[in-house]
Parts: sequence; structure tokens; C-alpha cells
Amino acid sequence: MNKAATSRTSPPGVMAAYLMLTGTALFWAGNTIVGRAVIDDLPPLGFAFWRSFGAFLLIAPFGLPRVWRARDAAIAHWKLLTLLGLLGMTAFSALVFVALHHTTGVNGSLIQGSLPVTLVVLSWIILGNRISRRQAVGVALGFAGLATIVARGDFSVLTGLTFNVGDPVLWLGVFCHGLFSILVTRRPAEIDLVALLTIGFFVGAVTTLPLHIWEMSNGQMIPFNSVSIMAIAFIALFPSVLAQLFWVEAIQRVGPATAGYFIYLTPVFGTLMAVILLGEIFAWFHGVGIMLIFGGVYLATVAKSK
Repeated sequence: MNKAATSRTSPPGVMAAYLMLTGTALFWAGNTIVGRAVIDDLPPLGFAFWRSFGAFLLIAPFGLPRVWRARDAAIAHWKLLTLLGLLGMTAFSALVFVALHHTTGVNGSLIQGSLPVTLVVLSWIILGNRISRRQAVGVALGFAGLATIVARGDFSVLTGLTFNVGDPVLWLGVFCHGLFSILVTRRPAEIDLVALLTIGFFVGAVTTLPLHIWEMSNGQMIPFNSVSIMAIAFIALFPSVLAQLFWVEAIQRVGPATAGYFIYLTPVFGTLMAVILLGEIFAWFHGVGIMLIFGGVYLATVAKSK
């Protein structure tokens, strides 16, 4: 663990991390709303490439000078940095975008909602971090809240779930992001956060470009119009650059398992966005799900801090 993790013992540092994680959940909720709107118009591998390449273009003016100054450390640790880029940018984006074309909305939401559990398990296996009983209850409450919102209060929806070909692909994408979140704690101290993400987005762009070219050779072209350009720009800036900055910095402060609990806030923000922007009705199951999620996050984080 590098020196950045020492702030984990500072209450102001912890609260700042919680705010960053809340922002991350907000940006990822926006990613879901935008992705839902364009999923039928943008091919998944092309979307993955332009997400990484767009994010690289945004962060490069700030990150490339930092990468140059830390070039000796970057060369010495190129294997770890490449692996982080492959896991967090290439594999996660490509697998998730492809899988969402081959699964249902309910399955997709529940599988993506398994990230907190994945982080807890990986933290235990790789980092040796144990989960307390209170934290386990918090994880369970958060997932129950997620399931309540996704099933819209009708739990026969959950018992009637069927297997889709995209489900294991999506879970593999979630696992890759979980592994990225664990291994990013081992980045060398000489490479700061902006430099790290600059390298990661570059790796993501380079490795998804051949996939995008293959997709285009099969006739799946991205229609460059105002809608697609705005969608790519939004996802490159908010769910990619800003969310990843917040996510990785928060992980350094409070650890990946604690950070994972805040993922349950994503459907809360998604619900509020759908009500405000899409005119959806706020129903009782939204309220119940949100209360369960906040209760779970409180048990797993705030109660522990107190």
C-alpha cells in the first residue's frame, strides 16, 4: 500500500472519500441513463473504444507531463500499469457493453449490483481484510434495496429470472473491475492518480481499437451525429475521467471493500434521474429500496466510523 493510504486514519480524509464515492455513484447512474438511451444505436466495442479514447484526450493535457516526470517508475512497473488498464478500462468496458446487448435490464442491474460483494470477497482473499457481521448485514441490506428497486416491488420477477448468454459476460466484466479496484492499491507511490489514469485510458484505447476495427469490418458502424457525440462526451468525462478519479482516490483512503458499499447508491440516483428527467413515477418500492440502501450503507460505513 502506498503513502496515500495513510489518510485512511483521518476523519476528514474519510468523509472526503465518502463524498467522492457518492459523486462516483451519481456519475455511474448518469452512465446508466445515457447508456439506456443509446444502447440500440451505438455498437458496444466502438462505444468502449471511444469511451477510453475520449477520456484519454480529456486527461492527457494534465496527465502526460506527470507520466513523463514519473517515466522511470512507469517503465519499472509497466506490467502492473498495463494490467490495471486492461482490467479497468478494456475488459470492464468491452465486456459490460457487449453483455448489456445480450441480457435483460433486471439481470444486468442485479449482476452489476454484485460489485460490492465481489469487492468484499476479493479484499478478503487478496488483501486479507475481514468483514464484520455489521458490514455483512449492510451489504445484504444494500442488495435487498437494489433488488426491490429493480424488481419494482414484484419479487416474482426475481424468482422468474432466466439465464441469458450475456449474464456470465457481464459478471466477468464486474469481476475485472473488482480486481482492478483491489490491485490499484498497489500502484507505485511515484505515479500519482492523474498519471495512473492517463496510462490506463491510453491502454484502454489502444487495446479496444482492434476490437472496434473488427466490429466495423462486420458492418457495425458508429453513427456520428449530435446524439452519439454528446453521449460519448458525457460518458468520457463524467463516468470515466471524474468517476475514476474519485473512485481510485477514495479506495486509497478507505479501502476497496468500504468503497464498494457506495455502489448501492447508483440505483438511488438512477431512480431520481428517471423521475426528474424521464418523467417516471416515484412509487412505494422506490422509497423502500432507497431506505434499505441507505440503511445498509450506514451500517457498513458511518456506524463503523462512529
